[in-house]
Amino acid sequence: MELRIGYKNIMIYAVYRCLYGEDFIQESIRSIRDYVDKIFIFWDDKPWGDIESCIYKGEEVKFPKKFDNILDKIQELNDPKVVLIHDHVENNLGQFTHLINDIILKNWQKPDLFIVIEVDHVLKQSEMKRALGHMSSGQIRHATTKPLELWKTYEYRIPERNRLATVFWNMDGLERLPDTGRQANAGQTAVLPVYTHNFGFCFNPQTMYWKHLTALGYAKKIGDRLPNEDWYDKWLNWSINDDNKDLEISKGREHTIPYAYRYDVNELPEAIKDKYKL
Repeated sequence: MELRIGYKNIMIYAVYRCLYGEDFIQESIRSIRDYVDKIFIFWDDKPWGDIESCIYKGEEVKFPKKFDNILDKIQELNDPKVVLIHDHVENNLGQFTHLINDIILKNWQKPDLFIVIEVDHVLKQSEMKRALGHMSSGQIRHATTKPLELWKTYEYRIPERNRLATVFWNMDGLERLPDTGRQANAGQTAVLPVYTHNFGFCFNPQTMYWKHLTALGYAKKIGDRLPNEDWYDKWLNWSINDDNKDLEISKGREHTIPYAYRYDVNELPEAIKDKYKL
């Protein structure tokens, strides 16, 4: 298993999936677009679990046909590398295996490397180069970066957790992606000494509201962890000086995000600095 040395000489595809996420999709794309040949963005208009509503605070809340303006944000870029494809799955287990095997590899040339990235992931240019340097050595089949998770705004972060972030797959010698989990993970996933800034806790209040409610609706149906119903109010009203503890969304696991703390904005990715004129 050996890729051609040097990431500039290999074919690379990036793969996203989205239902919402308008806030950082442009910055995410900008942070990787110079390093990839194509950017496949699979979009959906229906949550996992095929749910149309959820019970929130004792009342049924019906979901809108459109959660936010992520498609408009993607199309604003007018980027020739971007390929937008509608696709729906009921369960996110194995979703990326389906997207890559059943759609990309059946219709496009197989790349040397897949980058599986989420709409709230933004990489520094130096980290992107380091990740590709490690993967282009040909010694790693699949690996994840480490998550650097921001909290509420780009000025705060939470302690580092042992979680998947941006996942890389070396396709040399593979005709298809193996079975994967809820992300693009399979078996023992190597961890690169590289960080992805994750802005999943920094969405605007409306998008975060729908993110929370859809999770309340589909968690049982797809076998995922149940959210704490009160989490959204805690997030919405959070401040560094008030109730800054037990911030994780999963019910019974709130303690796994013990607190948030100030983050050095000088360490933010270039695309985020441009966004906020920092």
